[in-house]
Amino acid sequence: MEDIHVKQLTLTAVPGTDFWRKPPGIDSSNAPTHVKTVSSRNFHRARVTVTAPWTRLYDQGGLFIFFPSQASGKRCWLKTGIEFFHGRPNVSTVAAREWADWSLNALDGKSVTIEVEREEVNEEKGTGSSLFVYTVVDGKRLEVPIREITWAFAEEGEMSVGVYAARPTAIGDGDAEELEVKFDNFTRE
Repeated sequence: MEDIHVKQLTLTAVPGTDFWRKPPGIDSSNAPTHVKTVSSRNFHRARVTVTAPWTRLYDQGGLFIFFPSQASGKRCWLKTGIEFFHGRPNVSTVAAREWADWSLNALDGKSVTIEVEREEVNEEKGTGSSLFVYTVVDGKRLEVPIREITWAFAEEGEMSVGVYAARPTAIGDGDAEELEVKFDNFTRE
């Protein structure tokens, strides 16, 4: 398995970009990503710190994963990091199978470190298909996860892991047209 560490990376998102899937017919997948492929059997965890001048509704960036599984012919994915909502940055996680779901947690500041970790694979106990999402404070992962994605590794195969940026909203209030999202210390094991 190849471990990856990228000290700094910046992605630029233009208005109208997102990963979002909502019935009856929204299926957006045009946000910029920087991902690398790995066998799901070799994936253990990923971590990144994300920062940006969040100003528009739904501005976002963070970790991004394409899973090997598909649901109803659709590629399954996860995005987790920061999303600007209700006038402030929040920790956001969206997991998509047939459709996407969304959760928010309050955040103090404009930056967060996010870590995702696959639970230990133990076929006798039936574990290894879940992916847990954690926040990291002062270099230490918080004990309680903010999310569990139970179906993440229901199927084994090639997956893509990295970062993404998105700016779904087209109109800002005097801000820059593009959103520059900065990623520090991206690691994948």
